[in-house]
Amino acid sequence: MQRLLNRLGNVPIAVFDAAWTLLEHNDLWAALHGETRRRAGRETNLVWRTFHNDPGRVRHPSPEGHRAALVADLRGVASRYPADRRLAAMIGDLRRSNTDFARLWDGSAVAHHASGRKTIDHPQVGPIELDCDVLSLHGADLRIIVFTAAADSEAAGKLRLLTVTGLQDMTAPTPSSTGHAKDRGVGTA
Repeated sequence: MQRLLNRLGNVPIAVFDAAWTLLEHNDLWAALHGETRRRAGRETNLVWRTFHNDPGRVRHPSPEGHRAALVADLRGVASRYPADRRLAAMIGDLRRSNTDFARLWDGSAVAHHASGRKTIDHPQVGPIELDCDVLSLHGADLRIIVFTAAADSEAAGKLRLLTVTGLQDMTAPTPSSTGHAKDRGVGTA
């Protein structure tokens, strides 16, 4: 899997387990979504973050539809892994902590999460409208998410820029953030 991530450096790509926990991603994914390696535990789980008001930079055309699809997908995962205590605990905690999740979970829909178009609100390059494809790795129950842009589009240009800038903050520093005494008014008349 790491070989695939490394070779596809010109597209943001990440690998999630069946329950939507982030396992690995390439550098362009991090540049697009922000640093994710500092997250731990449930903060690495897409469903948990979605229902705890931390969707990251992704803007979905239908947020309610996205949440419903995640829950329907997770219900299918729970039926495939009924003995997974960590998964059951997360679902139980989500049901107790989020009424929207509980309402959707009490429904009966089971589905696989589908591909679609999404907008990433990036702090340096602005909004980027991308196609988001969810691929399944046969036999491993892994999900590979790939974001792509139409060739020669504005979004493709923004992705190319992110391959160069990576996680660098390209915003101009404010005088108080440079650390220079002169900029803070120290030692000036």
